[in-house]
Amino acid sequence: MSVLENNMLAVGSCIAGLGILMTGLLALLFRNPDAPRWTRPQIVPMLACVPVTATTGLGLGYTVYGVSQLVNGTGDPRELLVLAAVLIVLTLVWRALGIRRRLQDYAAATGGSSASVYRATEPALAIDDTLPPPPQPPARSSRRAA
Repeated sequence: MSVLENNMLAVGSCIAGLGILMTGLLALLFRNPDAPRWTRPQIVPMLACVPVTATTGLGLGYTVYGVSQLVNGTGDPRELLVLAAVLIVLTLVWRALGIRRRLQDYAAATGGSSASVYRATEPALAIDDTLPPPPQPPARSSRRAA
């Protein structure tokens, strides 16, 4: 546990970098117009984002704690090299995968709407200017009550 306590900034920046990369990859998966069928229900993207958000939050929390230790003078300044390396690697991977360009292409292909929304269930309003005919009084029965 002492390694983790001593290197909070380095460990946190690696975890946060992994979380940010997973966020980009999940965005590519769920925004893809030809995404697999199991990505269609809305609950699936929400459930898939929970561990990614937790990972990113945990990493950013460790990073902030590591920076606070560094500001207080108890941290190791060499950990800033790990933070810089994570940022550089993350930027290179993000650009190599073309995540931003692909997301823009997917948005253009789907018309800006989410690919995980059912196209057949989009509401369509039929507005008609004519009013329905007024209700008619009930017809009388030809049978007499006995």
